[in-house]
Amino acid sequence: MLTRALGVLVLLCLVSACDSTRSLRELRSAAPTDDPYRTALATGYRDFSEQKEAGYDWWTSKYFADKGLMAAYGREVTPEDPAQWDIAETQLPEFSDARTKLVASIEANRSTQPELSAAAVVAYDRWIEVTHNRWDVAAIEERRDVLFAILTKLEEVHVAESAEAGPVAAPTPVESTSTVLYFPLDGDRLGDSANAALAELVRYVQTSGNVTIAINGHADRVGSNDYNLTLSERRARFVMEALVKAGVPSGLMQYFAFGETDPSVPTPDDTPEPKNR
Repeated sequence: MLTRALGVLVLLCLVSACDSTRSLRELRSAAPTDDPYRTALATGYRDFSEQKEAGYDWWTSKYFADKGLMAAYGREVTPEDPAQWDIAETQLPEFSDARTKLVASIEANRSTQPELSAAAVVAYDRWIEVTHNRWDVAAIEERRDVLFAILTKLEEVHVAESAEAGPVAAPTPVESTSTVLYFPLDGDRLGDSANAALAELVRYVQTSGNVTIAINGHADRVGSNDYNLTLSERRARFVMEALVKAGVPSGLMQYFAFGETDPSVPTPDDTPEPKNR
């Protein structure tokens, strides 16, 4: 019985290693995007994934290799949500405040400082990951210091660029609206009420003239990370294809898959939550 259990364990480890290696190999061969920020993100996550694979931490290696692949394929990649990691309750406010500051800094600097901005996102995720493991206090403090050093540098560069550029004309206000379409558990097709909301969205687009549409797919935490990422992509593609069938030009749309990250309602793992899908 013990021999069989050990055999299963070895098999699971081999499968995890193969999955990690496959994702990392694909990331290494991914062509640079036309967005320097996303290209730098892909490179940063590749380096982190390689480090974790070298330490036989295959799950973490694959997770961040997959984030790198999302960036390499032109999708929007966000910093990790600390509520989705095993982080002490007393530490969450610090991580949440740092994430808010990070997101604001990226919005202000990603076009002018793409590499430094990408380094800040990867540094934040590395701080999250090492804190999740909780075994090396010195490493946790080091990762935190790296993040805040990058954020300080970005702030200094932004101030200098703003002073050099002089007064900036106020941007033309952009009207935005959002429509939330909820999917059934483990489903990638809409129910009747969500289809009615989708039809209303089509009417809005058709009467609004010049518009762009971003479709964000999400999933709750029932199932594995990989499965939920694929499920959220299927949901986003379903909405995009429905809009195309209704006459909305595909060139006006982009879709992104977030899986179980960035939930509307934070929940424990394997908890069904309709508002997260």
